Amino acid sequence: MTIKQKVLFIGKLNTQAEIYKQFHRTFECIHYQISSKEELIQDFQTNLADVEAIYGGWGGFDSVGGFNGEVLEFCPPALKIVAICSIGYDGYDVNGMRKKGITLTNVPSMIASEAVADLVLYNTISSFRNFKFFENNFKDKYTNTGVLRTSLVHSKFDSFNGQPIIKPITGHSFAHSACGREILSPRGHNAVIVGFGSIGKLIGQRLSSIGMNVHYIKRSKMSDSEASQLGYEATYHASLSEVNDIVDLLIIACPGSAQTKHMINETTINAISKPFRIINIGRGYIIDERALIEGLRSSKILFAGLDVFEYEPVVNPDLIGRQDVVLTPHIGSSTTENFNYTMCTAMENIKTVLLNIDGDITRVN
Repeated sequence: MTIKQKVLFIGKLNTQAEIYKQFHRTFECIHYQISSKEELIQDFQTNLADVEAIYGGWGGFDSVGGFNGEVLEFCPPALKIVAICSIGYDGYDVNGMRKKGITLTNVPSMIASEAVADLVLYNTISSFRNFKFFENNFKDKYTNTGVLRTSLVHSKFDSFNGQPIIKPITGHSFAHSACGREILSPRGHNAVIVGFGSIGKLIGQRLSSIGMNVHYIKRSKMSDSEASQLGYEATYHASLSEVNDIVDLLIIACPGSAQTKHMINETTINAISKPFRIINIGRGYIIDERALIEGLRSSKILFAGLDVFEYEPVVNPDLIGRQDVVLTPHIGSSTTENFNYTMCTAMENIKTVLLNIDGDITRVN
């Protein structure tokens, strides 16, 4: 009887998919729920000591602070590969894994990038049209369309609490403004994208398609060849200080690092010459949330669309419930298509390494 190599699965996946069923016939699949770091380390050293691969589903080792420190130090001695489903590998000690001979793979996914760009487009349109004012107040005394439009046109906005001060007013209104704020088309406004990798470029494509002027901030300017392949115009800036007088919408799409932590802070917010909108799909800690909240309360920031948070998974309670903020719980890439694609890629990476197949893997280290 052939002994199957053991693969540990952390996180959920589609076990009804044919690729998983085929994988299960080749390997011994162990599905594991992390309860504590201490128990995980003990299991790594005992009943899971002969695990040769780990499938890291969405969330992975987040609950124990990542695959680093003691978790890496006491990982299964037989471990050869950790295959994660996400693009980002924050929390994985890449160098430490390399020293122990453990391969780390991720899943760069155009499907994920497209989904994130769609979320930015959604937030962009919401930020200029103030749709949340209309949606959130379509209730109680405001179920008549004319009453709601007219009431919001004549209402004021409590920027400290992020709520309209509204009372019912009958009549007719075109609703070209709400709570003292103009309802605008994004067309002709300036979108500044901080970080212009694959996701940033897709975001630019989306925003260019609705008529926005696309600007980008990156360490170096695109080559002429890269620019010609974009399919739209994008203006380069070397730093945030260069866009202070033009930005209408600021989009954070750069990786998180020690250099980008609190890139958006009280100083950078106040340096922008006019009220603006901000969207973050990069890393939460790139924005100093204290400064962001103060910017919202002072109306210097007109709108914030956040899919990531400074102290994630905890969200600052001062952001919750505001009608000038759209919050999503880090689901920018969360689609069924991406869930299944990343599952397939991660399992193919494991299969290639464990069976010594001559093929490419999406290697990190």
